[in-house]
Amino acid sequence: MKTIFSVLDTQSASFIWRLTLASAVVLSFCQVFWGDTVYVEPFFLLPIIIASWYGSRKSGLALAMISVILLTGIKSFQVGFSLTTLLGYAIPFAVSFFVLATLIRNFRSVHRFESEAADTDFLTGISNSRGFYVELADELVRASRYKHVFSLAYIDIDHFKTVNDTLGHAEGDRLLVRVAASLKESLRATDTVARLGGDEFACILPETEITEARQAILKTRDRLGALMKKNKWPVSFSIGFVTFEKMPADIKEAVKVADDLMYTVKNKQKNNIAYVVWGDEDS
Repeated sequence: MKTIFSVLDTQSASFIWRLTLASAVVLSFCQVFWGDTVYVEPFFLLPIIIASWYGSRKSGLALAMISVILLTGIKSFQVGFSLTTLLGYAIPFAVSFFVLATLIRNFRSVHRFESEAADTDFLTGISNSRGFYVELADELVRASRYKHVFSLAYIDIDHFKTVNDTLGHAEGDRLLVRVAASLKESLRATDTVARLGGDEFACILPETEITEARQAILKTRDRLGALMKKNKWPVSFSIGFVTFEKMPADIKEAVKVADDLMYTVKNKQKNNIAYVVWGDEDS
């Protein structure tokens, strides 16, 4: 079941709507042919739940209404429409289906908000360390399965403490927010940008070879440098990035390689980039 739900979670809202609507129609035919011997009505709950959770915001309510109309129409065809059919059959199902769809929709909204909040850095709005490690683990799986290379950058802000000490923490926070925004603007929508804590950031570049990765990182560094100069922030950036042609053993090894490269820059001249191809001559 977990696999089925995972597949549903990747489908578009329009696909979910077509699937659940078709399910309601099939159940209606079952009600017509077997309604006298099988209590089919409760099975309508399943497509309503799926539409409410995986579909668009109004899919569950719309399917609840359609289900009530279908069931009431079938019941009226079988026994004739009357006040008893309306009060004793249609209204109870309408109340039950609509309440269920509303509860599932509201719970989904809360669940998604909390899930996103758990993976989001509260200051900058980009991924936090938890979200980063989830994305990196997924990228390792994809790269291993499809034999893709990927690149990973680790970025540290040089002299960030000076900004906090001389200009105040509010200005330091503003700097971090602008750095995060610049990284997002410089890289592709498919890349992951994360703040790992303090003044450290990381970027995952899926399916990106060394040449393309170098161009992207150089462009990113130049934009960051221009932004710092414009705002008169006395900081620079030490960057380590690695392109994985051979997959690392796990996410810890992947991060350690990029982190070590960053520190080779930070412990020397700072404001520079160190890079390596992992798997090139057994790097």
